[in-house]
Amino acid sequence: MNIIGINASPRKKANTQTLVEKVLQGAAEKGAETRLVNLRDLAINGCLGCEGCKKHLGKCVQKDDLTPLLQELTTYDAIVMGTPVYWFHVTAQFKMLVDRLYSFMAFGKNPETGAPTIQSAFPAGKKFIFLISRGDPDPPALFPQFYDHLDEWLNLVPMTLGAGAYEFIHQYSADIDRKAALNDAPLLEKAKAAGAGLVSST
Repeated sequence: MNIIGINASPRKKANTQTLVEKVLQGAAEKGAETRLVNLRDLAINGCLGCEGCKKHLGKCVQKDDLTPLLQELTTYDAIVMGTPVYWFHVTAQFKMLVDRLYSFMAFGKNPETGAPTIQSAFPAGKKFIFLISRGDPDPPALFPQFYDHLDEWLNLVPMTLGAGAYEFIHQYSADIDRKAALNDAPLLEKAKAAGAGLVSST
């Protein structure tokens, strides 16, 4: 089994990376081949909305470091994606990755019924784990409704990609402490067990 972990935090060796690495460790100890990608190390762009990918579905026309990574994602059995929460949403790096996954999707209408249709060139049935690190506690002390949109949006990602299974692991009250996850033994164990579960459930 091959598994890729994507860290969308711009901070080096902080909580999100710690959790992604722990999931990969759990999978590796069960025999999986794993790879870690830090988006901060790549030269990536957001989606241009050019619709060039609709001429060859699944092929983004941009020439940056994200284009080959998008193709590589189709070859993995499981995908681990981690992001901190900045200003009540995912990081810019995470959002750019997800926006570029639009290159696999074609939306249209049934010519007979007019009902909306979706065609996907992204292989269905993959497993996903999402790791979300945020500074606020659960529930938030202020403005709890500000996170409702985040949870709804995050659930759309694996659903749209046709995930076979997916899981969310949340870290709360991280604040600006880069080592909060390292000092949270139950959270680390949960992340490691989730990684092992990717392999043992095959």
